[in-house]
Amino acid sequence: MSVSHAIKPTDWIRVGFAMFTIGFGANLFAPMLQVYRVEHAAGEASLTGMLGIYSVGLIPSLLVFGTYSDQRGRRPVLVPGLAVAILGSLVLSLGALGWNWPLFIGRIIIGVSVGMGMSAGAAWIKQLSNDKPGSGPRRATVSVSAGFGLGPLASGLVAQFAPLPELIPYLVHIALTALALALVWRVPETQERTTVSRRLVPHAVFTRRFLFSIVIWAPWVFGVTTTAFASTPGMAHLNFPWVTAFLGFLACITMLAGVFIQPTAARIARSGGRLSLAAVGLLVTLVGLLLSVGASLTGSLILMSIAAIVLGAAYGIMMVAGLSEAESFAAPSELGGLIGIFYSLTYLGFFVPLVTALVVGVLSRVTGMSELHSYVAVLLFGVVVCLVSVVPVSRAGRAGQGTAD
Repeated sequence: MSVSHAIKPTDWIRVGFAMFTIGFGANLFAPMLQVYRVEHAAGEASLTGMLGIYSVGLIPSLLVFGTYSDQRGRRPVLVPGLAVAILGSLVLSLGALGWNWPLFIGRIIIGVSVGMGMSAGAAWIKQLSNDKPGSGPRRATVSVSAGFGLGPLASGLVAQFAPLPELIPYLVHIALTALALALVWRVPETQERTTVSRRLVPHAVFTRRFLFSIVIWAPWVFGVTTTAFASTPGMAHLNFPWVTAFLGFLACITMLAGVFIQPTAARIARSGGRLSLAAVGLLVTLVGLLLSVGASLTGSLILMSIAAIVLGAAYGIMMVAGLSEAESFAAPSELGGLIGIFYSLTYLGFFVPLVTALVVGVLSRVTGMSELHSYVAVLLFGVVVCLVSVVPVSRAGRAGQGTAD
């Protein structure tokens, strides 16, 4: 028997720290964009491509390793995933030699590690949380969101004020990940091994309810965060001495807002109101996008920070909503696979800055508007999309309290 039942109430914390380091490594790259903008003279499309390309490694990894962890166990996926994360940071550190190619390759490797770590880690935390059933989604989201927030804050401060800004942030991540490897080594396995073949994409994914309760809004989860700390500052063309540190701060407050909204999100979910939790997240997104319009037009750092907090809150609400919805669809043997599919949909949002930059360029050329006003038009289009999505998303979420299609 591969499963150990000697689970301690603190075991989930070890896995949570591993997910923290996964998030730390994934998002520490955000303020580094400014470093590469200056040191490598990289253009905006290239920079946003570096940010988004890790989804190329991440999405297939989520799909494959979520299902694999259902078959072979959580540890055989998470532990190698941490080792892959160390490799990714080692490759990214080669950017200190002035090359751009390691930045693209390293980001893809980091994407693979995130896919391995998040699908298996979230399922592992859920199964380790027998001291407090139902807390798994919140614990997993808090763990990875803390990494998403503190990673860019640390790298932004190091890159701004320490020597070797293209090297030291990655060395910090490598040290944290090595510690996480040691901590998770003896955490008890919770998933029974099986030789039964599992569908890569569970049947529930093809139902109408899954489409409306998860698929149509999931890309907003990271779409809103990247809008807050990548697109809006990039389009505002910030120009002051501490831009790198500010970008790290912006990414930090965006992601940490997603952590601190968790208790409120849980209360909203329990309240049984007319709107589903995902629909509430879309409405908060709408407010954040309107604030981003104001921040873009005025260049106000304060307004930009407020918009980041609101969009971060939307991220946190929708992440908990999606993980809870995925659990409602999943049999235990398909939990990792469905979580992997949900995460893969959310990470499409990392392409939002690249798509936004391309659309803004086309719109500016076609209409004659400035890039700034074209960006505002894109944000307002997002507001409309959020508004028209609220009702169908809420209906599907409320239907999920009954039986899936």
